[in-house]
Amino acid sequence: MLQNIRDRSSGIIAKFIVGLIAVTFVVTGVNFFVVGDEDPVVAEVGSVEIREGRFLERLEQERRQLLQVLNDPTLIDEARLRQSVLAALIEEAAAVDYANALGFGAPENLIDQVILEIPQFQRDGQFDPVLYDQAISQIGLSRLGFRADLQRNLLDYQVRGAIDASVVVLPGEAAQIARLQGQRRSGELVVISTDRMSTIEVSVSDADIEASYAANTARYQRPEAVVIDYVTLSVDDFRDDIEITESDVRAAYDAEVAQAATETERRARHILVSESADALEQVQTLRDRILAGEDFASIAREASDDIASRELGGDLGFAPAGTFVPEFEAAMASLPVNTLSEPVKTQYGYHLIEVLETRAREVDPFERRAIAIREELEDQAAAQQLAESLEEFSNIAFSGSLEELRTVYGVEINTTTPISSTGGEGVFSSPGVIRRAFDPTLREAKLNAEVFEVEPGVWMTFRVAQYQAAEPKPLDEVREEIESTLRAEAQLTEAKRVAESIEAFWLSGGVGLPDSVPADLVKLVRFEKLPRAGDDQVDANVLRVAFNAPAPGAQPSTQLEAIAGQPMIVARVDTVELADPDAPVVAELRSAITDLRMQQEAGEFWSTVNQNAKVSRP
Repeated sequence: MLQNIRDRSSGIIAKFIVGLIAVTFVVTGVNFFVVGDEDPVVAEVGSVEIREGRFLERLEQERRQLLQVLNDPTLIDEARLRQSVLAALIEEAAAVDYANALGFGAPENLIDQVILEIPQFQRDGQFDPVLYDQAISQIGLSRLGFRADLQRNLLDYQVRGAIDASVVVLPGEAAQIARLQGQRRSGELVVISTDRMSTIEVSVSDADIEASYAANTARYQRPEAVVIDYVTLSVDDFRDDIEITESDVRAAYDAEVAQAATETERRARHILVSESADALEQVQTLRDRILAGEDFASIAREASDDIASRELGGDLGFAPAGTFVPEFEAAMASLPVNTLSEPVKTQYGYHLIEVLETRAREVDPFERRAIAIREELEDQAAAQQLAESLEEFSNIAFSGSLEELRTVYGVEINTTTPISSTGGEGVFSSPGVIRRAFDPTLREAKLNAEVFEVEPGVWMTFRVAQYQAAEPKPLDEVREEIESTLRAEAQLTEAKRVAESIEAFWLSGGVGLPDSVPADLVKLVRFEKLPRAGDDQVDANVLRVAFNAPAPGAQPSTQLEAIAGQPMIVARVDTVELADPDAPVVAELRSAITDLRMQQEAGEFWSTVNQNAKVSRP
């Protein structure tokens, strides 16, 4: 199965793994890492539970992704976000439940094996547990969260494999499509270009302009606009009041050193014998062999059931406290260095554990850390004062005036230039700010806006000082625009009339241009046995009109279209010659058709599964 995953780059697992690795996801390479037992269930889909921890983890991921796109927390609709995340998790759970019902499975050892073979988690060709933990601070996905996602996708992969196997493409389908795709057509094209049509004299009267203005007043509106008075409060407003002494810095450094001393990391190795009737007897025999002088690492490679660490001689690398299940943690904490443990029972079986090294977190010398610590203390103190002030700041904004805020907090009252409903500059280009600025309730009641975070760490309130309703622009202001529009419309109408006269001429048996069409107004092109891609004389975009025409019968066929950059093109197709594609082309096309149908049928299949899923919530 692992080979299939590697080979089928279009498969769901391959895409999933590549996508996760691209953002450095963290996984649990060892299957006895901490598992939470007190995680409430938020929904059940058949036999599959969706737990609160998983929901909150996914919610935070989605929120981070939205902030990367929006750059404005005020734009996130939390209620809608929570609903969409829960809906996505329900769909995933429905897939797992259905796969379970079909008898598919993704056992722990298979998940471990997949993880072990991901190159991004290997060092010198070997899986390295340290690479797991190096990424944990970069993403909000927990170790077990990755395993849950991978398990679901392995199940999904198996179900999709069954769907894929049912897709049928008839032998003649690909060949016939290849013949049609590679066909060549002969005929004539007439291009009526924008530049040539602009030479046509078009008369636009004042009455025409006035009538168009009256009929399309909404098109020539000046948007509503506001001028607002606003104040902001941020960490920077409190920095001048912060005094950090040398003793404060020294105390913070001493606390950091003391904390680092308690943050002991242990490097241990272990041998796991999975739960079975004679597991305790087996692990005791292995312990006796080690005590008799046999090499721990060699025995681990021979007998350990933890495939993630087995090839490393059982070495788990350095890990902070809380990494493993409680029984394992307790055993490590009580073991002196280089001492073999008694058999340790966990939910995964029996372990033999040996602590190889311990170390405290290193801290730079005071001289090197002092500047950074002072800045951190200033930031913390200013942030604390901001947090303590926000409630009162909000209360004054709600019931008082901007002048009171200036008096109490020393902030400046700023006034904007007119901001239109389409947005202003800087923070006033934010849709969240614009939505508030044009809230009629605030404006009509002359209220201050509720204090909100306009950008990270910066809070704002404002009051609308002036309001200008949307209104039509004066006719004189838009007269030239209207005249230009009417000329373009008249020229397009004339172009269509010319194209239709050429089409009628061709359908009556004519060739070339009718006498009524000046040759300098249009461009006539004869094409012979051209493929869809065209050639140096006929661009593919222009030739597309000829290929959109139906196949000619006893008489030529025609097609008339407007395309970008050209007001009108009319094509006549005299003959069509189907291609005689070679075997590789047919094979490639058949593969593409198969992939397309797999996607379509898989989408329909999972849609049905989701619709029929039995969802219950506590």
